[in-house]
Amino acid sequence: MKKIATSDQISIFDLFYAYGQTNLGQNKPEDDNVDISHIEVWKYSVYDLPCYETDVLQRGLEKTWEGIISYVLNYDVTNQLLELNNLTELYEIGLALQDKQGKKNSGQYYTPDDVANVMADWFDRQKGSNICDVGCGTGKLILTYLDLIGKNAAIELLRDGRIYLYDSDRTALNICKTILLLKYGKDLEPYIHAIHCDFLSKEIKLPKDCKVISNPPYASVKYINPAWEKTDVATHTKELYSMFMEKIIIQSQSAVIITPYSFIGSPKFYPLRERMNHYNGFIVSFDNVPGNIFCGRKHGIFNTNTSNSVRAAITVIENRDGLMGFKTTPLIRFKNIERKKLLKSEVLESFINEKYQIVSEDNPMYLKCAKELNIIWNTWNTNSDHRLGDYVTETGKYVLSMPNTCRYFTTASVGKMNRNGQIVLNFDDECVFYYVYCLINSSFAYWFWRLFDGGITYPRGLLLNLPTFYDKLSASDKQFFHNQAEEMIRSADKYVVTKNNVGIQENIKFPRAFRDKINRKILDILHLQVDEKIFDIIHSNMALEISI
Repeated sequence: MKKIATSDQISIFDLFYAYGQTNLGQNKPEDDNVDISHIEVWKYSVYDLPCYETDVLQRGLEKTWEGIISYVLNYDVTNQLLELNNLTELYEIGLALQDKQGKKNSGQYYTPDDVANVMADWFDRQKGSNICDVGCGTGKLILTYLDLIGKNAAIELLRDGRIYLYDSDRTALNICKTILLLKYGKDLEPYIHAIHCDFLSKEIKLPKDCKVISNPPYASVKYINPAWEKTDVATHTKELYSMFMEKIIIQSQSAVIITPYSFIGSPKFYPLRERMNHYNGFIVSFDNVPGNIFCGRKHGIFNTNTSNSVRAAITVIENRDGLMGFKTTPLIRFKNIERKKLLKSEVLESFINEKYQIVSEDNPMYLKCAKELNIIWNTWNTNSDHRLGDYVTETGKYVLSMPNTCRYFTTASVGKMNRNGQIVLNFDDECVFYYVYCLINSSFAYWFWRLFDGGITYPRGLLLNLPTFYDKLSASDKQFFHNQAEEMIRSADKYVVTKNNVGIQENIKFPRAFRDKINRKILDILHLQVDEKIFDIIHSNMALEISI
């Protein structure tokens, strides 16, 4: 092992000109006969964050890391900054320094430790003798998995040539490989498959009998690269993550992939869901309020935002014999204080609905239903012969509006509200108007959004598809909705709330007693002897303890 040069081999004058305090990274004078290799070794032995930042800005990220990698592989590292556990974070700092917006456009989200642990646990249970990390970056997922199985098993996989790393970022890929070598042995270098590539290229094939763990890039493209397979998924979505998912699913025995959750319900991802019909597994989806999966990283490009991060899903492709389709969880909303308890594989599995779903033109989206609410959804949907849109007209004199942002509840109001972003509905029939007013102010309209969307806004088309059972109502049922709506309309002014984030944003926050009363009535109409407070599951801002 090479040792760091001693101070008497380099003069103080040389050191000052090479990496002086006033001009970090400055070149030495041309007429000075200093041994550059000695200066480089000394430099990295005292390397600190300001020096690293200067290197990145002056030399670029790739050249900076060529020097760092050469040093850590060839010398005994005594510098805390360059210790093994710091390399990934140091690279993320460099990315942010060099090109924050460019990396944002490339769709890089870094996997937090607790999420990587959950993914590694699920990954360990899947079938496949060759281990692939697609979009490996600096190696968070593959390293977490190797930690899980233990050093001896990891070395065996590496020595057998069964570890495959794929990334288009050459520097990140080299860092990943370097960490593996430092952790498990530099003699393993010839056996590691570190593949710098465009993974979507038709020339890139996964090895046979492989399982894949992946955090693919989350970015859209304007056109399909001629080097890629021009599949329906590619042409319809133009999203890198969905194209990565498709290729991984087709070419692997099994996989664990973390992506945005939009493929679960968005119409443009229907070709991917249709492709997934031929495989099986489960999908765990997460909300991003009040806590989000990608928060809590100090130097990540995106994950410093604690309130507006991506809604994510972990898809586990198990491919068990004799099964087709995917099970899902509801959209899991959690507070950061419960993150440690929640992000365990066995806890998350407790949320999974046991029904395997196959999508079709009649049922084009995965249903994100809490298993406790299955009977209510099945009864409600079965008894609804119409959709809300069947009763909406263009010029009806009975008008209600609903804010299209509905974090914890939906609200119907008579006429238009003083806000941006609202869905306005017209009705010709007064009785239908009162019924819909109550339906939107119940838990049912809100729940429908959580079942099939749950994103930033409530799409008008989704609301118009809300199952309705107006034709099942008795005269006394209609009178109930009439009276309840009138009571709420009379008192609405007392419950108006406003925000001034983008102009005045008006909403109405009715007491939950109104919602409970309507829920109870709807459950009775559907002949369901279920406590109306069961809907606390969907309104709560916590996953493990119900909190309204």
